[in-house]
Amino acid sequence: MEERGQKNTRRRQQERRRRNAARRRRRRRMRIVVLCILLAVVILLVAGITAAVRAFLKSGDEKDGGKTAAKDITIEDVQEKDSDDDISSGGTQADDARALKNTATEEHHKTNGLAICMFHYVYDEADPPDDLNNNYIEVHALEEEIEYLVENDYYFPTWEEVRQYVEGDLLLPEKSVVLTFDDGAKSFLDLGIPVFEKYKVPATSFLITSNDGENKVKEYQNDYVTFQSHSDNMHRAGGNIGHGGIFTAMSHDDAVADLEKSIEICGHGDAFAYPYGDYTDECRTAVQDAGFICAVTTENRRAEVGDDPLLLPRVRMSLGQSLDSFIALVE
Repeated sequence: MEERGQKNTRRRQQERRRRNAARRRRRRRMRIVVLCILLAVVILLVAGITAAVRAFLKSGDEKDGGKTAAKDITIEDVQEKDSDDDISSGGTQADDARALKNTATEEHHKTNGLAICMFHYVYDEADPPDDLNNNYIEVHALEEEIEYLVENDYYFPTWEEVRQYVEGDLLLPEKSVVLTFDDGAKSFLDLGIPVFEKYKVPATSFLITSNDGENKVKEYQNDYVTFQSHSDNMHRAGGNIGHGGIFTAMSHDDAVADLEKSIEICGHGDAFAYPYGDYTDECRTAVQDAGFICAVTTENRRAEVGDDPLLLPRVRMSLGQSLDSFIALVE
């Protein structure tokens, strides 16, 4: 009996040792699992904090860089860019010239109206045309005027900005001007475009597209002068209003078809110049239905807030005007 009791005691002791050993093994495994979990949490926290810090620093750098670029760009920066620099997708160097930011503020902005200058033809005094008239400007006089605008940091608003300005939705800098040339004559294309390329200043050429428009657009395509519509084939007689242009006598559908064709050839439909400056309410409706942002007449004054963006006046430039006269017209 005593021997049996001893065996039972040993068996119980062995069983207790096995249970204790099993408990110790479970505790060790549990500690290992807990440590692994804690280690994983620490790693995730460190990674998250690192990513957040990097994102914050990157955001700060981009923000500071953007502010610097916007603050530091000057017209000299734009003019020093080589004309062969790569142009970003969708942009042109004319956009770069206009990218001299709109600096208008509530305290300092244009309050005396925007001069939309109306030029026509360009000539060289060394070889004057036989039909020299008041619609011409000598190429050196043109260059003198453009140089003045550049040296005095003039801003050249887009047609969308012009519309917003007259509708009262946008302030423009005190020194702002728009430059337009009617008809798309060879004299302007040959002599005028090089001036705008030289000074990297944007301008608009209102093109009569039925007058070899496709070839002109192809041959004279450039980064600074944009071709806009002066109609396809409506710059001709046939009406009884104003100068007698046919636009005022055409049906709505025929007029819209003409305008849409001209837009297709020009490659732009932002602005339109009424042939001879003639228009009626029906003409304005056709221009609107063709999708133009702005349209200009030959009414001789500055564009003011409250003007109809599809019936904008312009300031006429004339043969022999002095630089002082030009400055007085655009200031």
